[in-house]
Amino acid sequence: MGKRVMKKVLMSLLLMAAVVFSAGGVNTIASTVQTGYMVEQAQGQAPNIKAYMTGAKMSKDTKMSGMVGEYALSQNGEITTFEESEEGIFYIVMVDNSGSVHAEQLEEVKKQLIEMRKNLREKDKFLLYTVGTFSSTGEKTDVLGRTVVGTEEAELEKDIQKIQGIEFLDSAESRTVLYRTLNQVITEHTAEDMRTVALIVTDGEDDSKGKDIDADSTAEKVKNASIPVYGILLYNDAREPNAEKMRYTQYEILAEENCRGYYEDCSTTDTTEAVENAFKNMKNLWMKESYVVHLTADTNKTLVNPQLSLVADNQAVNTMHIDYSDYVKDENAPLIVGSVKQLSSNSISISIEDSYGVSQADANDPSHYVLQTKTDKADGKIWTVESAGAVEDGDITVVTLIFTEELFIHDDYILKCSDIHDESQDRNVMNTSMEFTAELGVDEAELRKQEFIERYWWVALAALVALIGVVIIIISIVKKKNVNVVGVTPDELIKADSKLIRLTITDRAGAIKDVEWNVEGSLFVGRSDICNIFFDDDRLSKQHFVIEVTKMGCYIEDLESTNGTFVNGVKLSARRMLLDGDVITAGREKFVFHVPKNQPVEEE
Repeated sequence: MGKRVMKKVLMSLLLMAAVVFSAGGVNTIASTVQTGYMVEQAQGQAPNIKAYMTGAKMSKDTKMSGMVGEYALSQNGEITTFEESEEGIFYIVMVDNSGSVHAEQLEEVKKQLIEMRKNLREKDKFLLYTVGTFSSTGEKTDVLGRTVVGTEEAELEKDIQKIQGIEFLDSAESRTVLYRTLNQVITEHTAEDMRTVALIVTDGEDDSKGKDIDADSTAEKVKNASIPVYGILLYNDAREPNAEKMRYTQYEILAEENCRGYYEDCSTTDTTEAVENAFKNMKNLWMKESYVVHLTADTNKTLVNPQLSLVADNQAVNTMHIDYSDYVKDENAPLIVGSVKQLSSNSISISIEDSYGVSQADANDPSHYVLQTKTDKADGKIWTVESAGAVEDGDITVVTLIFTEELFIHDDYILKCSDIHDESQDRNVMNTSMEFTAELGVDEAELRKQEFIERYWWVALAALVALIGVVIIIISIVKKKNVNVVGVTPDELIKADSKLIRLTITDRAGAIKDVEWNVEGSLFVGRSDICNIFFDDDRLSKQHFVIEVTKMGCYIEDLESTNGTFVNGVKLSARRMLLDGDVITAGREKFVFHVPKNQPVEEE
């Protein structure tokens, strides 16, 4: 008996055993879904993420949360099956048509591909390659020559003929470039905007040769791909199958934690029923046992290739990197809600709302706030903000402002808030103002009075001291001179070695008055009240002129006055003796000098 016949007999025995132990007599051995929850694929448009989930425990009732980079995610809406979502799916199928696959199973594969093509929905896409060649450096073949979008009814018959025409390369010289093709597909489809699945239909052998095309690099690429890889493993009909390559494809490339997909194992039987059931199971898995999960972050800020880490029913799920460079534009700037709340005589609070949050750096910066007393001319007092403290509470940020001074009670104020941004990708800015009336504070009039007293008390004290000093000086001068000013009678003169003179004074009002003085030494005339005779005349100097009495006679001298002193119309430039009847002019006053004849007798 030949080796191939013997192999078929052994495979048949295994199949019979499988039928005996299977409840439904299914002629395929499907891989058991070991993973409870699996993220197959995810798409991001900040702040939203759509994840396609599978797994043995996954259901509509699963509770989801997670992180995308540094941003927390929460579940948004109900979980649905993929079929219920009515979304489209992009099928990228790679079929091994080399001589090592079983010819009859390949024919069944073609029938199933035709069914897939016929059953495409309006939102579906379909791309089909064969990976059998006659060279290890060969390339895949695009069976339909394009990506089918939607039903494309007009091209259906032509596409069916092309699928039917897939050639079985029944030759020992044929090769499989599965890994090369898988690498290319993963590279070409990194940013699909719809759910995309790669399906490899193969016996597991690969012959790809070339730069960076080896088993390890392909497994790493599959692991980091943005799309999942599913598999249907066919019966290997080669005379000398490469078991090592087949195991690597099955247990490394198609491992759940690596490919984020599943595979149906038809490699233990050469029946076509196994292939038919595999495609049915795969469709059921894609449509009914895959779920669409919507999550959202608190901000629409983008990230560069962030890691997506989800949690399903409090259980960590496999991580993956996603494209999170696009975002939903936010056109709403932060908004003040409610009114200004006065907390004390020098503090208020406001509430700022934004669905993406308010920049805490802006909200905590006192320079972003100006408080001004409201006036008709907008020139009211500016109140200095000592500190600003912001506290987040969901979408609301409560800002407390403390001022260096107490507000005036019952006054109206305008609070201006400027350059306060939100935490969105758009950095929307709020510039607004609002008015309020202070219900707490101090009385402005009383405050001003108190401030005046506190500021100028020393002036009043100094004035009092100065007044006391002046009084003391005046008293001292009066006592020292011991004379009377204008209007003093001769009886009040002090008897001493002196000379009696009489001045006939005509003041600026024209009033004439005779005054006699018993001059002892000097008689000062001027504007200052320290003079013996003084007048309120701004043309007089404080000490304008002096009359001196000696044993030789009476003399007059100008005291460097501003407007000068005149005797008989001649301006004094030096000391001069006065004669009886001389007319003295100073300022607006005129003095006629006389020496009375009844002078008292001087003792020897």
